[in-house]
Amino acid sequence: MIWLKRLSLGIAALVALLVAAIVYVVVFIDPNDFKQELQTVASKQANVTLRLDGDISWSFFPWLGLELADVGVALGSQQELVKFGKVEFGLAIIPLLSQTVQVDRVKIIDLEANLSVDKQGTPNWSTNASAEVATAEQNGSPAETDDSQVSKEPFSLPNIQLDQLLVQNAQLQYRDEQNNMLLKTALDLELNNVRWDEAWPMLLEIAVEKSDLAGQDKMQSTVSLGANLSIFPEKEAFSLEGLTLKTETQAEFLPVSPLAASFIVKQVDFDLPQENVIIENAELSALGASLSTSINAYQVLSEPVFDGSLTLDNLNPRDLLNKLSIALPEMSDETALTRLSAELSLSGSTKKIQVSPFTLNLDQTTLNTTAQVNLEPLYWDIAIEGNALDVDRYLPPKSDSVENSPKEEVVVAEAGAEVVELLPVELIKQLNGRVSLELNDVTVLNLKLDSITAKSTQSNGLVKLEPLNVDLYSGRAKLTANLDVRQQTPKINVYPDVKNIQIQPLLNDFMELEKIAGSTVVNGNLVLSGNTIDSLMASLSGDLLVEVNDGELVGMNLTKAVCEGIAVTRNESLEQSSFDENTPFERLTFPAHIVNGEISTPGLTISAVTLKVTGDGVISLPNSSLDYRTNIAFTGSGLDNACRVKEVFTKLAFPVVCKGKFSDDPAGLCAPDLAGFGKVFADLAKIELNAKLDAEKARAKVKLEAEKARAQEKLDAEKARAQEKLEAEKARAQEKLDAEKARAKAKLKEEEDKAKEKLKDSLKGLFG
Repeated sequence: MIWLKRLSLGIAALVALLVAAIVYVVVFIDPNDFKQELQTVASKQANVTLRLDGDISWSFFPWLGLELADVGVALGSQQELVKFGKVEFGLAIIPLLSQTVQVDRVKIIDLEANLSVDKQGTPNWSTNASAEVATAEQNGSPAETDDSQVSKEPFSLPNIQLDQLLVQNAQLQYRDEQNNMLLKTALDLELNNVRWDEAWPMLLEIAVEKSDLAGQDKMQSTVSLGANLSIFPEKEAFSLEGLTLKTETQAEFLPVSPLAASFIVKQVDFDLPQENVIIENAELSALGASLSTSINAYQVLSEPVFDGSLTLDNLNPRDLLNKLSIALPEMSDETALTRLSAELSLSGSTKKIQVSPFTLNLDQTTLNTTAQVNLEPLYWDIAIEGNALDVDRYLPPKSDSVENSPKEEVVVAEAGAEVVELLPVELIKQLNGRVSLELNDVTVLNLKLDSITAKSTQSNGLVKLEPLNVDLYSGRAKLTANLDVRQQTPKINVYPDVKNIQIQPLLNDFMELEKIAGSTVVNGNLVLSGNTIDSLMASLSGDLLVEVNDGELVGMNLTKAVCEGIAVTRNESLEQSSFDENTPFERLTFPAHIVNGEISTPGLTISAVTLKVTGDGVISLPNSSLDYRTNIAFTGSGLDNACRVKEVFTKLAFPVVCKGKFSDDPAGLCAPDLAGFGKVFADLAKIELNAKLDAEKARAKVKLEAEKARAQEKLDAEKARAQEKLEAEKARAQEKLDAEKARAKAKLKEEEDKAKEKLKDSLKGLFG
């Protein structure tokens, strides 16, 4: 244990020596002798001018040091701006033995600073400098302020070496008469190991009160800041490590008071020569929202280039906006806007920004966006992909319909209801770029879209879709469209090309209309103007060629309507249950001409197994009504004796009128036109009478033709017999004539022969 004894003796001797040194310093050294030394140290190490009017005394706890009272501080040679009630300096003991003051700790208590700016904008901390300039000019030697003179004396930071710097109960006041602002600040500051090129643990507590000069419109904030600060003078760089900033603000104009927030940064580095700023793992939290980021920025003072990431943790936007007293518009779904998170990676410069990607999760929707934005001039190229987007959740709920008596119209919206604009016109006017879109599982205006793909260009209020492809209701719609908001009223041109869309679920979802079903093909062009659903429907104009195959008219049986007309005309009853509720058809075609939401279809044709329907009328979208007249021809029905028809009925067209509101019971929309039926049956009686007369005429004609035939036959027989007799007579006369000719010829020959003999005899006598 001898070494332990020796160690104890050594420590005791060291303590005794230290105590002796302290006693020596306290007894033989007067701290007031070091005023000049302290002023010199402050000037060299902190570049400040000290006024030391109070006495300097020794302090022994918590460290050996000097205490100064009534101290004033000026920056350089300027006017004194700051006063201290008390200042304590911790001194290194060994240098004191050689009567040298080395400050390693500073404690400042009850600091007071009063800064002000007058109505002309002149601050009081520049008064001396201005006076020096004025004095120099009066003496005929203008102050040398040009850059060449300043550059001859480069600025250099003093060498600071403090183990600790404490500022307690500092009171700062800033009065700005030019901007009618009064700022009062109370702060406590603690810095440890204050040395260049080393980390300074720093803790700052601030209370700030801001108001106008009369003390109104107050805003009060408290700030707590902790970090490790490192400054590298030779490298012209600094860094903050483990920065933690917490604030709490109170003010009448704030929606949430007090408003608390925190800002935490793992590392901040700034390099002046390289112009680099690196922010690593920064996180801002307030009102239940948490936003984290990391940023790398280069050449920030010349040609900034940056890259970084941003993450918004899951939050409830509805709760956040409620806390901020920001009223949300009424939405169809009260659970909408309750989940939001986002991730963003971006890079760029002052000329271009690249986003790749930006992922946004809102409620059940996920959107992934990549974008390139050129800033000079402003132009963007954006690609968006997403799924499960229900736009209707965020739109106002539909107004409840008010049902009146059957003869009165259904009021669609209450009087004075706020008109909801669909398009952000002013925003669209500023658009200039290109956007491509690919969305799956989308609901908008109650339409369920399986997928949407689109390419769009925007140019100062003109938006073009080239094209928009939508898969919906078992078919596909291809739309080429233009949206023009350059004039006062937005205008939309649409060129649809629809194939095989099931029309019934589409109309039912869009406007609760179930009147027609089938596979639909549409071509044409449409023009709409306005910025509300009502105005768009009221302005709808254009031409369409519509074809519906393998469909049916839902809730209305045209065969039944015709049979009802036949039964009423015959004063008979009809068995209602014998008929189906719908009218199936193989094909429905019509060219639609639309003017201001009024759809006329003069070429309507429906082809069915038992029916052929033609029609004309008007479907009014603004009034949600139809007024239509159809002419129905059919081959009859064996379902009810009251609907039995003769063959002649198939040549007739029976009139049926469909009239009413879209909201009316479909079964009651269509009814036979009884006046028209009476005319049809009157025409039918005429047709039957004419048919009977025609039959009698036909029979008489047949009999007459038969008599004519028999008379002609008898006449022909008589003619034949007379002809035969005549021919016989002719033959006998010819035979007799021929005999007479033969006898005459023979006699003539005989006479000729005799004459020849007689002539021969005469010649013989002449020569003989």
